[in-house]
Amino acid sequence: MMQRYAVAFGAGCAAAFLFAVSAEASPLAMALAYLAPLPIMIATIGWGVDAGAIAAAASVTGLTLIAEPLSGMLYAASVAVPAWLIAAFAATPVARYLPARFSSLPQYPSIGAIVTLAAIVGMLGAAGVLTTVIVVYHGYAEGAQAVAQGIAAMAADAFDDAGDGAAAKAFADSMVRIGPAAIAGSTLLMLCINLYAAARSVQLSHRLKRPWLDLPTSFRLPAALGGVMIVCVAATWALPAPASQYVSIVAGGLGAAFAFQGLAVAHALSRGLKLRTLMLVALYACCFVRAKYTLPVLALLGVVDAFTRLRVRAAVLPTPRPNLQK
Repeated sequence: MMQRYAVAFGAGCAAAFLFAVSAEASPLAMALAYLAPLPIMIATIGWGVDAGAIAAAASVTGLTLIAEPLSGMLYAASVAVPAWLIAAFAATPVARYLPARFSSLPQYPSIGAIVTLAAIVGMLGAAGVLTTVIVVYHGYAEGAQAVAQGIAAMAADAFDDAGDGAAAKAFADSMVRIGPAAIAGSTLLMLCINLYAAARSVQLSHRLKRPWLDLPTSFRLPAALGGVMIVCVAATWALPAPASQYVSIVAGGLGAAFAFQGLAVAHALSRGLKLRTLMLVALYACCFVRAKYTLPVLALLGVVDAFTRLRVRAAVLPTPRPNLQK
């Protein structure tokens, strides 16, 4: 028992440290801050939901004491609570708490359900940020202008505008426009990557209780969510601000989720191909280098798979060299 509490406390301290280094504003510090949910998720999946809660509480308390209460509240809302919630949901055998008529359901939540919950958390966080800006600046237009001016001032040194700042202003305006959707999508990305790393770490230590599923074939999102995403994308262009911004949050969160499904489709359909590794490396490279083009295509592929089940149809096709270990 004491070992579990010690692990939980240590995980909380590690998470607080990883988030605190983001104040350095260097690329390495930002990369470490991106991993802040990881210790909390490891404690939750490997040592129990209560251990994860202790880790989250310890990290929030430590950051509040070391930095300031506002930083602690921001960390709790954006990192600690979402990390614990997603990991607890993934590690809890929810089927045992359901009525007997649901006994045929899998014991643990599906991968699609976990990603959907992460998308909802990202949407709520982005909606909270947008609402805060509107309330603080007494209106969306005023808030958007103030945020754009701040971004333009920070980005001015990165643009050569002959002193007029036109490029920096255009960049700032585009960031304000896509910011809410980007927050929702990036939060989903952060939570899912850290959850995967945490589950793998716990599996290597032989403490993972739920079975490890084959992600390329088991990750599926409901087709209804694809319909919601399509409607929200259309509404983003049709509605005035700030309604369009709130709708774009849903489109961004679901778009990121379906981009993950698109990657699962690519992994599943490429099995058995001789150049599979090279193809996947090139695909991930495009996701980093040309994200604004690659990710929408992957999201579209994920939506198509949700409606047509591409991976089920591909399963009956012959492959040159079956390789189901990748």
